[in-house]
Amino acid sequence: MRTLFVIVLLVASLPAYGSVIFFSGGVTGLATAPPAALPAQLFSDSTIYGFAEQQNVLLTAPLGVGVTSPGMWMCCSGLPGGFIPAGTTVDSYMLYASPATDAAGQDYRDFQGWITFSPGEQILGIIIGYQNIVATDALLGAPGTMYPTLADEWGGLENHDSITLGPNQESVYVNFHVAVGGADMIRILTDVPEPANMILIGSGLIALALCTRRLRLGRTARKLSS
Repeated sequence: MRTLFVIVLLVASLPAYGSVIFFSGGVTGLATAPPAALPAQLFSDSTIYGFAEQQNVLLTAPLGVGVTSPGMWMCCSGLPGGFIPAGTTVDSYMLYASPATDAAGQDYRDFQGWITFSPGEQILGIIIGYQNIVATDALLGAPGTMYPTLADEWGGLENHDSITLGPNQESVYVNFHVAVGGADMIRILTDVPEPANMILIGSGLIALALCTRRLRLGRTARKLSS
C-alpha cells in the first residue's frame, strides 16, 4: 500500500513539471529551479544538469530549431534544421554542462548522458548554438535565471560533440566536450502532453502498483499455507 501511495503522489504531481522525465549516465535533474546565474553558479566536472524551463508556451510565430528528426548529429557535419509551427504549445528543458577543471592531461572534460521523456511528450525540436539559445531565452528560459551570453554559433556542438535524438523522439543522448570557462548547452522543446495521455500514464502506474501488491500478497499467502 505504501508503494501505491507513493505512485499516486507522483502521478498527482505530474502536471506541475510537464511529464515524467528520466535521467541517466552523467545527466542529473535539478530538484529545484536553476540558479540565478548559470555561468557563475552551476559548475561540475562530472555532471550535465537538466532542468525545466518555461512550460505551456504558445508559439505565436514559427520557431527555427537545429534538429527536428531522429538521428545522430555531430560537429561540423551540418544540421537538418526545421521549424516548429506557430500555434504549437511547447514545454522547454535545458541540458547544461560547465566544468570547474580540465581532465588530467586534457584541455577539456567529457560529459555523456541521456534525458528521456515519458510516453505522451514527444520532442519537437532541439535548439543548438549559443546565439540561437540566447535568442529564445526571453521566450523559453527559466524565469529569474541569467543565461550565458557567449557568441559561439556552434556552442553545444563543437569539435567531437554529438547529439542523438532517439527514433521515437522521446529521448536525447548528448556527448559534450567542454573546456574550463566554457559551457555546452542545448534547449529541448517538447509538445505538451494531453491530459488524457497523462491520465493513461498515471492509470498504468497505479495498475502496475496494484498488480505488484497482489503478487506479493499471493506469494505471502502461499508461504503461510505451505
